Amino acid sequence: MNSKLDSSAQVLYTISEVAELLKVNKNTVYQLIRCGYLRSIKFGCRKVTRKAILDFLDTYDGRELTMEQVESTEGK
Repeated sequence: MNSKLDSSAQVLYTISEVAELLKVNKNTVYQLIRCGYLRSIKFGCRKVTRKAILDFLDTYDGRELTMEQVESTEGK
């Protein structure tokens, strides 16, 4: 597992930090949040907990999650 996500790591991550961890851009992280794939909290600016990132990775591990799927859920 990524050493940045181990138990001694920080608890809250900014959108930029999440994007770096997931190797995607910030807009993708915002889309994942907006569509309900990734949980976040509004605490000053929007933040994502370490648990939410790990839950997201566990849920979608081994599955293909394309941006078309994410974008198609936005209108619902």
